[in-house]
Amino acid sequence: MKHLLSNTRLLSYPQRVGRLRYLTGLFLLLLLAPISVVLYQGYHQFEKDLLTEYQSKTAKITSQLNLKLFKRVVFDNALNTRTFDYYQHIYNPDNKQVSRIRSPLSNPEYNARYVGLIGYFQLDKNGQFNSPVWPSTVNGPKGLKIEEHDGLESKKRKSLALKLYQVTSKSTELKTLIKNNLSANNEKFLLLSDVPEYLVFYRIVLVNGVKKLQGYVIDVNAYLNNQIERILKTVQFKSTITVTVQPKQTSSDRTYFIYDSKSHGQAVITQTKLLHAPLNQLTINSHELRWPFKSYQLTYSTAKLTLPPAAIYSLGLMALLLCGIILGSFGFYRLGIKQLKLAEQRLNFVSSVSHELKTPLTSIRMYSEMLKSGMVPSEEYKSEYYEFIHSESERLSRLIDNILQLSKLNQPQHSVNAHYTKLSILTDIIQSKVSSLLLNSHFQLNISSDFEKPEDVLLLIDLDAFSQVVINITDNAVKFFDSDTIEDEQRKKVDFNFTADAKDKDYIVMEIRDYGNGINAEQESKIFELFYRGGSELTRSTQGTGIGLALVNELVLAQQGTIEVERMLPGLSMKVRFKCKFQ
Repeated sequence: MKHLLSNTRLLSYPQRVGRLRYLTGLFLLLLLAPISVVLYQGYHQFEKDLLTEYQSKTAKITSQLNLKLFKRVVFDNALNTRTFDYYQHIYNPDNKQVSRIRSPLSNPEYNARYVGLIGYFQLDKNGQFNSPVWPSTVNGPKGLKIEEHDGLESKKRKSLALKLYQVTSKSTELKTLIKNNLSANNEKFLLLSDVPEYLVFYRIVLVNGVKKLQGYVIDVNAYLNNQIERILKTVQFKSTITVTVQPKQTSSDRTYFIYDSKSHGQAVITQTKLLHAPLNQLTINSHELRWPFKSYQLTYSTAKLTLPPAAIYSLGLMALLLCGIILGSFGFYRLGIKQLKLAEQRLNFVSSVSHELKTPLTSIRMYSEMLKSGMVPSEEYKSEYYEFIHSESERLSRLIDNILQLSKLNQPQHSVNAHYTKLSILTDIIQSKVSSLLLNSHFQLNISSDFEKPEDVLLLIDLDAFSQVVINITDNAVKFFDSDTIEDEQRKKVDFNFTADAKDKDYIVMEIRDYGNGINAEQESKIFELFYRGGSELTRSTQGTGIGLALVNELVLAQQGTIEVERMLPGLSMKVRFKCKFQ
């Protein structure tokens, strides 16, 4: 670790990148590990709390259901024993007369006061059946045969009495009680559960000194399902909940209630016999019902738990924090890579500048010493040496100007002052600035324009910056022209061409085209980067510092223009766009 954090300069660029990658990864891991654990634990804690809340609600639902079912039986215990006869005889002490009125249980509508109640019945010790809804005793189904002349009210009463007779006649336990002459004596309703899908409640009481068995019949599914649906509507769940009603000892089909919470806060309860598997993935709770429905079990389940908005908000903030750390670490890594790359480029720049300065200075010093000492007697050689010294000094001046100009661009007080200049003036500037450079290298200069009247075309430029752009691009074209491998003298030329921009009428394109070896795809994407020079500093044979084209790019942008490079066959094309207007 000490070696990783040291600031030694002996490390190469790949080694520094590797160290940065390792430290960034370690830093990211140290941050992500605890936050990921907190996010994971937080999510599961929210789920656990929500599951606990749902378990509490489902337990409350079952408790309320048991209470309602038990109260139903208790309320019926209060029924008067005389109301199970079709007629009630009431003695009036005022007139000492007995009047006969119908029992309140004789009204078929009374039996429909809650869902699932079929009706009331009464049996004597001989097994004779009667119901409060029918005036006479029934010895069998034939006694309740519905005739065509029966009215609607009569048909309804007969149908109800027949239904009660058919259900009670299936009970073996009821037959046993009659066989034993109703020997028991219970004034509270007890339960007979030997008739599938029905509950038969009964009590054995004395009516006018005669033992009778009184009771009522409930359709289990209709009654239980209605009570469950009513209670479910009183609670609130954020997820879709499934309630499975399952008989424990019979082969009856299961019934499913699907609780679906809507956006307006109301619940929609759907009852079905078939359930899709996803709604039964997570079991919340399972409860057995108490007497008189202890043979039934309720199971609460859901597909997934929907977290509340507060939990989603908290987890979302943590997830954003996690993403921010990842993006921040990535940005830190990219910034470090750029800084290392810039440091490497600066080292290369120092190396190339040292070479660019040392070589011409050494030559200038050598030739000047020879001229000073009088070792060059020939005027022809003197003129050649003077020309060489002048040429090298100009190259040094251009190098120094590039460095100074690049530093000035980063200072607002030295910003470029662009103004509209005639195209004809610009062509003259190109001719004067690059002619000597091209002629010394035996290059040909070609300037063309698509405009018939160049004096009417104005380009937004700064004269000094424009000159610098033209000189740097031309010098770059000449410098990288490999005369050893290119034998075609016709390619030793540089073309300047001014055309209207096809994409934007407010711009004019100045294309500078050379016919050298060009560049590859990798160089094309990096050619305007500061200090970038293709190849290795140890094997490069061309002169340069890697700031020329970077300076060109900055100068063009400062003049509100753009520049792009395009590979040609052969050579390279620099397309510079300037704002324009016409007189």
